[in-house]
Amino acid sequence: MRGQRGKRQKKADRILYSSQSKEAVMCDFALGPVDQMANQMDQKWGIDRLPELVSVELAQKYGRQMSMMNEAVADNDVERTRKKAEQVIKGMVAMDAEAERLGAQRASDEVWEVDVDGELFGVMRDGRAWKEIKAQRPELELLTLREVALAYKWFRENRLGELEKAVKQSFPGAEMTDLKGKAFDDPIPF
Repeated sequence: MRGQRGKRQKKADRILYSSQSKEAVMCDFALGPVDQMANQMDQKWGIDRLPELVSVELAQKYGRQMSMMNEAVADNDVERTRKKAEQVIKGMVAMDAEAERLGAQRASDEVWEVDVDGELFGVMRDGRAWKEIKAQRPELELLTLREVALAYKWFRENRLGELEKAVKQSFPGAEMTDLKGKAFDDPIPF
């Protein structure tokens, strides 16, 4: 839900936002309940996922209300912001009900845990469920499958990756178990 609008800015903070008008602060506070509902929907369905689970028509209606709320905030229109915030919340409630009615699946909180030398990593099946996973397992350093693939792609394109490839070709079934050592930073190629 949050990817479609700016996050509440906490404009009542006199240190960071000392020049804000009364209207800007009031508009900002009107977004608090919207943020709370968005967090609940993100927790339930996955980050920014709910509009994908409902009909195009309902998602568009929600998007229209979100757009009008953003315009009201930008205009510092307190009353219009309040009304549009209420409409956005109603839109999230309607989308939640439709997703339930359609039998939509929640974001998967499945995570594969890997202990590497005492550091515990969690590779998430669905990165949009990170809030729920983090709440359940705060000790895990979470990674998405894409992050793992990007790291491996980078690794494969560098000297260590070339060495790993040569080892695996020479010893089928070999598995890398450690990457310690500085020998690979040596500029002399032997």
